[in-house]
Amino acid sequence: MLYLLKLLLGTILAITAAQTLLMYTAWYYDRRNFPDTLMPEECREVLLLPALWGMFWEWMAISLLVVSYPLRLVHDASPVRARVQGETPIILVHGYGGNAANFLTLQWRLKARGWANVYAVSYTPPTIDARKLSQQVADHVNRILAATGAEKAHIVCHSMGGPLTRYALHHLDLAGKLDRVITLGSPHAGTRIASLFPPMGAAFQMRHHSDFLNQLNALEDTPGDAQFYSIYSNFDNFIVPSSSAMLGGNAKNIHVPYLGHCSLLYSPTVLAHIERCLAEPKSRLTAEG
Repeated sequence: MLYLLKLLLGTILAITAAQTLLMYTAWYYDRRNFPDTLMPEECREVLLLPALWGMFWEWMAISLLVVSYPLRLVHDASPVRARVQGETPIILVHGYGGNAANFLTLQWRLKARGWANVYAVSYTPPTIDARKLSQQVADHVNRILAATGAEKAHIVCHSMGGPLTRYALHHLDLAGKLDRVITLGSPHAGTRIASLFPPMGAAFQMRHHSDFLNQLNALEDTPGDAQFYSIYSNFDNFIVPSSSAMLGGNAKNIHVPYLGHCSLLYSPTVLAHIERCLAEPKSRLTAEG
């Protein structure tokens, strides 16, 4: 039995290592061949040792996501505890192909710091239209608001969760129900990596400058008074170009260097930024953004 577990773990590490190398090969190719899409942070020289360290932690993060993936079966079925009536909930929305278990670490860390109402939700399957997935996100928000008795919710989104939440805000009656929306490595303008996926469902709609995202970004005003933040990295191996993760308008963009796409879920630096965005007065943040 122990031998089989070691074999399974070794196989997972080998596959995720190959995936990490492949994704960073694509990242490097895009950086070299499309310099016009680079943002200022990307134009800086990438140092070898921090890059290798970042790639190592991205490998570890992807491996942890794979190993913890089945925990969704327990996580989604478990009753919600530590609920405080009236306190603004924090809702964690995963990215393409993920599930609520992606946020086990972040959820635990936020609760340990005093945030009682922290909920990680799942939407499925990623192969259907992004608009239908957005409806699932909106349904989760309404259910959690009803359960907690809070007027508004904070949302922390990873990857595709960002565009889904933005669509729900514009089209699915979430206006006025969200206070802070924090996106982590979200393809707001799409990613060229999505072109590697079969041309179907939400992945197809996350392509760089897809019709779905162009229509979403053409909407000038954000309904309600939600304050947006985008935490992004110039070393994100899934969001290519990295500038796609930035938001305009009154959003505040926060750069975290040398962090891969999955590493954003486990980084103490990212957690510190999330807490600051949640805790500071919105009027101050809006003025700074």
